[in-house]
Order: sequence, then structure tokens, then C-alpha cells
Amino acid sequence: MKSNEMAFLLAIYLAFILKIGPMVMEHFNAIQMRTILTVYNAIKVANSTMLTFQFLRYIQERGLFPRNCEYDDDILYTIAALYWKYMVTKVLDLFDTVFFVLRKKYSQITFLHVYHHVFMVMITWSSLKYDPSDHWAFMAVLNCTIHVFMYVYYGIASFGLKYRKYLWWKKYLTIMQLIQFLLIMIHVMIQTHITDCPMHAGTYWLGLSNIVLFIFLFMDFYNKKYRTGTPVDNLKIVCGKHQ
Repeated sequence: MKSNEMAFLLAIYLAFILKIGPMVMEHFNAIQMRTILTVYNAIKVANSTMLTFQFLRYIQERGLFPRNCEYDDDILYTIAALYWKYMVTKVLDLFDTVFFVLRKKYSQITFLHVYHHVFMVMITWSSLKYDPSDHWAFMAVLNCTIHVFMYVYYGIASFGLKYRKYLWWKKYLTIMQLIQFLLIMIHVMIQTHITDCPMHAGTYWLGLSNIVLFIFLFMDFYNKKYRTGTPVDNLKIVCGKHQ
């Protein structure tokens, strides 16, 4: 939870996926990782499912909108434990990009992908460290639920082209993510402006502004990928000598 440790982790991640990894992989063939990906995706599905039910249980006990801004030690420990697990999950998500590099799937490493992964690590870490509360429990439920479906999709896709016929629902993942962002935005606005326990102003505006940005980026991706059929080259970032 130290600031320098998290900064070092993200710096190593960005250096590897943007420069070091692609530069090293120029001298090797793409690594086939079917077994590793199968195990990884299965772990991610199980982990996301577990967290979904843990956050749901918390909401069932404490309410959809926190009504008490003061927490005793037991409740604060429960919140910290839940959000620490959630933060670690976001850190593990960084391996998505690492595997893209090792498999030379550079077209998957877009600005949307990298920004989303880095921001989620930063916001979960900073919220846990500086503003531990249960305001984001509803967001965690939605996000973990989406990740169950997402890693099921990734798991099926890792089996190869012959299983592509089972992935007809790919575009609905993006729709689910957009609905998720809208529901989270409505929830945090109600929590902050109507209830007796508003979110901290800094956390509120940082979260809300990035939700709006995510909606824009995901809508742009959806329109280009599924409506117009045009490539999303403008979202790609440079990875070594590859784009």
C-alpha cells in the first residue's frame, strides 16, 4: 500500500507492455499459452464470482446507499478487507496486457485497454488508502459481474478459432459495460446529492469524470467495431515498433 511501491509496479507494467516486451519479442515467435490462459481465465471467473457475492452480501446487510458515515472497527475492517481483495484483482488484471505482448496480439493493446487497466488500479488503491468507505460497493458488484462474463469469453476464445462460433455475444459485453457505467454514475450521484452520507468531493469528481470518459471511449469503440465496421486504429498505441 506504499505510494512508491504502487508507482513502481505501474511503471514496470507500462515499460514492459509499451517498450521492453515488444522489443524482446521481436526475437521470438509468439508464445502459445493455451493452458496458461485456460487456468488464468478460470481463476479470474472464480475470483470475480466470489467477490460479486461478497459485495452483494455486504450490500444486503448495510444497504444499497450507505446511511452511516461513521464506521466502527469491525465494519472498517470488513470494508478494508473487501476492497483490498478488489484492488488485488485489478492488479492481476494487468496480466491481460502482459499476455497480449507475449502472444504478439499488439492490436489488442489500445489506449482504452491500457488507460482502463491503469486507472482501475490507481483508483482502487487510492480509495482504499485515503478514503476507505463502502460508497463503491455497488460499483464493485456490477464490475465483478461484468468480469465474470468477460473472462468466460476470454476463456472460450483461448481455445482457438473452432470455438469462435460460441462467441456471437461479444458485442453484448460492450453494451453491458456501458450499462454498468450509467448505473454507477446514477448511483454515485444519488449517493452524493440526496443521501445523508455523501461521497468525498475529490473521490466523487475523480470517479464521475472518469466514468464519463469511459462511456465516451466504450461508445466510440462500439460504434467503430460493430456499427460502422471501421478499424479502431485511432485507439491503438505504439508498442515498440508495432502499432
